[in-house]
Amino acid sequence: MKIKREIVAQGADQEAMRQKLEETAATHAMGPANSSNEHGAIYINAQYDLRIERDPGTWGQYRVMLTHKLQPKTSLWRKLTGR
Repeated sequence: MKIKREIVAQGADQEAMRQKLEETAATHAMGPANSSNEHGAIYINAQYDLRIERDPGTWGQYRVMLTHKLQPKTSLWRKLTGR
């Protein structure tokens, strides 16, 4: 499985990051939160993982991270698409 990480929002205000987290979860139809960490809710489904993390490079900064879980193309997919 390939993983692609995308920074959706970045800033120092945790409340603004929580609002952006909820908006992004609604945009990607992720349903209710599955878990939580010290910064807020964590949304997980088969395609995405959405959470707030501390920015490791800047103290006091947070970022909303959307992780795309890209499934590898199987031999069945190649047979069906002819690629």
